[in-house]
Amino acid sequence: MVWVVKAELKNDYKVYIEFNDGISGTIDFKEKLINDHREIIKDLLDIKIFKTVKVDLDTLCWDNGVDFAPEYLYEGLRSGAFHCRTAPA
Repeated sequence: MVWVVKAELKNDYKVYIEFNDGISGTIDFKEKLINDHREIIKDLLDIKIFKTVKVDLDTLCWDNGVDFAPEYLYEGLRSGAFHCRTAPA
């Protein structure tokens, strides 16, 4: 089981994430936000809302109620599905 232990907002729509097993990397969420059809996800394109990102309940959460399962973030980071840089444990 994996969970997010640290998140740090970088420039634009990028967030540096560390997981409990030592895997870390920076995820660029911009393309995900643009391509998602759900209005609540699209709300994160407002950079003021996006900047409310924090770690809560072991994953990334935003003030508008959006959160992503830590497993989704982990696999996206490991597989390269997100535009990101990863650092192995």
